[in-house]
Amino acid sequence: MLYIFDEVDKLSGNFHIRYAPYLSQERIEKIGRLKSASSKELSAVVYLLLRYALVAQYGIDEQVIFEYGKNEKPCLRSYPEIHFNLSHTANAVACVVSGSPIGVDIQRITTVSDKVARRVLADGEYTEYLKSDSPDEFFCRVWAIKESVLKQTGQGISAEFKDIIADELVDITLYRGDGYYCCVTESDSIVKKVGFETLELFLLR
Repeated sequence: MLYIFDEVDKLSGNFHIRYAPYLSQERIEKIGRLKSASSKELSAVVYLLLRYALVAQYGIDEQVIFEYGKNEKPCLRSYPEIHFNLSHTANAVACVVSGSPIGVDIQRITTVSDKVARRVLADGEYTEYLKSDSPDEFFCRVWAIKESVLKQTGQGISAEFKDIIADELVDITLYRGDGYYCCVTESDSIVKKVGFETLELFLLR
């Protein structure tokens, strides 16, 4: 199941401090290394969204610890049979949990340079991008699809984006939110939006 939190504007500047008791020490240390306040809040809330998802699907309610495999793809130290993936952008975060390897990516719709577009898009996609009535939206959709696939395999941005043709992929679920696209490498995935009040009630229960 895909979980999305897109009420980032409701996070206070001290969100990661207020909810530190619900974060693992590893996550607290990671947040401490981040420079911007927004990055700290996003890193905190995406971890807490994972905790929400694990309770909802598996009844696991604890500060889960990550281990890192090939290409630094994270897994759950105590629950290697449960696969997950996390992603965040400026206005939303996403989490997916599954019984098999899976990837998710969420991207804010924004303008990119021609250099970036040429690096990410295959030749045919680049032609469509130039002809599109909404090139920013076209690029964001394709980027989210490609990166979710690479995150499933653990390759991440080290791989060649142009080798993946987004429209040829069928085992995906694409979600269009308010100002963003989110893609998960699972067909017909159920999408659950988690609001700020729901997440806060979950943490404070």
